[in-house]
Amino acid sequence: MPQHIYLISGMGADGRLFQKLRFPENYVVHHLPWLTPVSPDESIAAYAARFVEQIAYPNPVLMGVSFGGILSMEIAKQIPVKKVVLVSSIKSSAEKPAYFNWVRRLGLLHLPDQLILQSRYPVVKFYNNIETQEDEQLLKSFLSRQDNVYLRWAIRTIIHWQSNTIPAPLYHIHGTKDRPFPFRNVKPTHVIQGGGHFMVLNRHQQMNAILQVLLD
Repeated sequence: MPQHIYLISGMGADGRLFQKLRFPENYVVHHLPWLTPVSPDESIAAYAARFVEQIAYPNPVLMGVSFGGILSMEIAKQIPVKKVVLVSSIKSSAEKPAYFNWVRRLGLLHLPDQLILQSRYPVVKFYNNIETQEDEQLLKSFLSRQDNVYLRWAIRTIIHWQSNTIPAPLYHIHGTKDRPFPFRNVKPTHVIQGGGHFMVLNRHQQMNAILQVLLD
């Protein structure tokens, strides 16, 4: 029997993020593209419910990177899943880094687009631990296609996310040099030494070795 796995990329990225991953032969891979929020105030639960509508097969495996991991957690609250695999993400609000509070308290989310969304490449490049020219080209492609309405909603949703519900079984793969979600704040089940936020690409060999075990 085939096993269906649904992949959710990081914020504003797409299925190309997973291009170097290799899954067991019995796995059928599906990509869940990001949706446009119906309103600036759409809850993450309501947003996740719209993703659930795209999941055609019962008891799937969910795999999410970064914000995609958070969304995977929310989907798993609404439907039965075989397992959840988080990559470079967090599994509860207790793992959120302290700088999230600074962003909220300083009102940085209310700054105009020109200040927080335009000319942001150097900051995004740093936080994603970009190591290779291939990484850089792909990141630039992601940024060129991003929508400000979606970005504002996504950033605010991550900053304010509150959840302590952890589905089982859950596996969490994290790199020791992750910048958006520092390693010291999380308790992963699998560690990639030296891995950063883009490790799904530039540490794909280690990722594939782990996935072959997790998805057997």
